[in-house]
Amino acid sequence: MSRGLTLGLIPARGGSKGVPGKNLRPVAGRPLIARAIACGLACPSVDKVVVSTDSQAIAAAAREHGAEAPFMRPAELASDIAPMLPVMQHAITACEAHYGQTVAVLVLLDCTAPLRRVEDVEAALRLLAAPDCDAVVSGSPAQRSPYFNMVRPRNGYVDLFAPLPGGVGRRQDAPPVWDLNTVVWAYRRAALMEEAARLPRRTRLYEVPRERALDLDSELDFQVLEALLAREQEERP
Repeated sequence: MSRGLTLGLIPARGGSKGVPGKNLRPVAGRPLIARAIACGLACPSVDKVVVSTDSQAIAAAAREHGAEAPFMRPAELASDIAPMLPVMQHAITACEAHYGQTVAVLVLLDCTAPLRRVEDVEAALRLLAAPDCDAVVSGSPAQRSPYFNMVRPRNGYVDLFAPLPGGVGRRQDAPPVWDLNTVVWAYRRAALMEEAARLPRRTRLYEVPRERALDLDSELDFQVLEALLAREQEERP
């Protein structure tokens, strides 16, 4: 992989409408953000684990658990409608100014994927190391298919989102599709700063088992997480 920093970026803004205070919410005895930080710090291929936040409380918690918070995210990049691409671009620019080194690779380690493992991050980075790859996104086999059982409205009726010639009689016969998740997304610098695309043209998939692909978006998701962690604790010898 090209020279320069491999940056583990944890985006964690202060506002959250779905679950207020989500990033600092205690999960199994520690704040949610600490799980993402611990995973990033344990990855041999990640040089810096940095939190991008507009919250002083989150920045303090990040430092307490071993991450760095060398800049504060601008307010215009911390709203509910702010997309992630400019957040990542801002982090690259701010980190290069702070550390005096080029960021060659950015790995997105969102707090909302608390079941992420070090092996997921390292595997994604190995895929990204191929010379014909500019980005890697994580996903799991989709339970619904746009070719078979996903529909869209059309003139007061519905039809398949992506019909195929001749149709598909069983979901198993449809082309494979994956649900994207937030477990691990990795980008080369040029993909973010020059191509400036969320899904660059040369993007590969890292498949994550469904049992590790939980995305925290609601109170129910947190209840599911607590149950999974409790079961995991019970199964340990």
